[in-house]
Amino acid sequence: MPVNKPNISQLCDALQSFLETELAPAVSDSALKYKLKIAGNVLGIIARESELGEDFKRMERDELNTLLGDDGSERSQNQRLVEFINSADIRPGEDGILPVLERITLAKMAIDNPRYASYVKHVDP
Repeated sequence: MPVNKPNISQLCDALQSFLETELAPAVSDSALKYKLKIAGNVLGIIARESELGEDFKRMERDELNTLLGDDGSERSQNQRLVEFINSADIRPGEDGILPVLERITLAKMAIDNPRYASYVKHVDP
């Protein structure tokens, strides 16, 4: 894929910066300020998803395939994971599910909101 500037992440960052530094200070309505904050957060998620999303999906697929022996679709893997958890046949420390779920959760948190206290605690102790 050719390098196109600006990319999705850069566009989102520019718009997010505009909303936070120029538009929000000029708005006096608290409900609208709150909606601007939400819009800025959504732009942050879109930017991180564009940067990290494919690697996350690949990592999640590989982790679940290793854990469950299912190299199928995302839906198939999630269904198998639900069945595995519901089977009550989980043996923490033996089956490897907890470390897998922790790695997947931390990678997803890096996209959703890397400022989550639990995420920061795990990656920056």
